[in-house]
Amino acid sequence: MRAGDVAILLALGAIWGASYLFFALGVRTIPPFTFVAGRLLIAAALLGLFQRLRPGPRADPPWGAYLAMGALNAALPHTLVAWSQQTIASGLAGVLIATMPLWVAGFTALWLREERPSRRQLAGLLLGFLGILVLLFPDLQRAAHVRLLSEGAVVAAAISYAAATIYARRALHGVSPVDAAVGQMVCGALIALPFSLLLDRPWTLSPAPESLAAMILLAVLGTAIAYVMYYALLQRAGVIGVSLVVYLNPIFAVLWGAVWLGEPLSGWLLGGLALILAGVSLAGR
Repeated sequence: MRAGDVAILLALGAIWGASYLFFALGVRTIPPFTFVAGRLLIAAALLGLFQRLRPGPRADPPWGAYLAMGALNAALPHTLVAWSQQTIASGLAGVLIATMPLWVAGFTALWLREERPSRRQLAGLLLGFLGILVLLFPDLQRAAHVRLLSEGAVVAAAISYAAATIYARRALHGVSPVDAAVGQMVCGALIALPFSLLLDRPWTLSPAPESLAAMILLAVLGTAIAYVMYYALLQRAGVIGVSLVVYLNPIFAVLWGAVWLGEPLSGWLLGGLALILAGVSLAGR
């Protein structure tokens, strides 16, 4: 991998790792549904503009697939993460989301019979799940039900991302990645927006400036710009090169949470992070 590609990879890991920091700041004064709807609407507009500026033929969009992806890969997991970060640390959320490749490997074994996991991959799955138990152990000891519920919500978000990945392999085969990103952002926004209007009544809110800034930064930097960087890296470094970002995201999530929010770096967090990254490394081979 060339130096320029390494720089893009590190920047992408730093940006996506900061997403959990933005979530934590945003939901302080913006309810989860409204925060997610605003983030998706802004991102959809920016990615749609980028799509229009790209040359090339346009195919008929598979809106049914976009709707499913908007739910599984955008509205549902984003809302779960936003809701959870009202009570748990951003670094912990980033580490739990890093279990997504483990769930992908498990779903692949169940749904894609032609891609059965190897013994090494099964060992990775077990190691990753052990990492989850290590992360949750302190709250299991204390019976901290609110935190356990929030932690379970982040794991559910990781499962949703994994299901979307498996679904996209077949439902979006041959669809341009940028077109797929725009389609799912639009549909995700359309799913989240009614909940925002009915439950949060956003016109009555008085969000703090840092919460609004977090929502805009997450939409612009963490979605629109990050997607463009991701697809550029995909073309230059291939799937294997891009997959390395999975290892960087939780590390940066923990780092940003410690630096900007003063979140403690406990032994349980670092131990769980190490086990999950080791499991992802084995399961991804």
